[in-house]
Amino acid sequence: MSDEPTPDAAAGRGPDKLLAIGAYGEMVAAYRYLVLSEKAPDEHFRREFAAMADEEQGHKQRLQELLARMYPEADFVLTSDDKELVVTGTRLLEIRNDDDFREAMRMILRTERKTAAFYAHHSKLVPDATLRDLFHELAEEGAEHYQRLKALAREAGLPHMPEDAAD
Repeated sequence: MSDEPTPDAAAGRGPDKLLAIGAYGEMVAAYRYLVLSEKAPDEHFRREFAAMADEEQGHKQRLQELLARMYPEADFVLTSDDKELVVTGTRLLEIRNDDDFREAMRMILRTERKTAAFYAHHSKLVPDATLRDLFHELAEEGAEHYQRLKALAREAGLPHMPEDAAD
């Protein structure tokens, strides 16, 4: 066996673990959007974040239901490396002022981009058609969330992010 790292950070993880990783990411996203829906500077932002929290909660439930149905015997603990595939930064948010709000927005933008890439990549690799379709759908929704967040970030006065140059 080679000691060289594999190009795929999720190599060796089966579809059951990929579903669990996705569910974890959706759970964190739902929590973060819920916090933002309570701490955002105005009603427009609060409504947008509440809607996104609901969407992420729905994604988490779909992934968990599929995991339970397809892999009822699945039993494992997600590692930090697993979690980092779909979450950037700290899991919990503490927003006390405008700077905290803007930093949370930056972190969530990076996370949405990372999660969309995770789903897009694995939608091409998982053997099950149901999972391929779901991962493809979630990749598209993650990309859509990223675009919605970029627009909200601009409204919030967030400076242009360096990785936006690729958009």
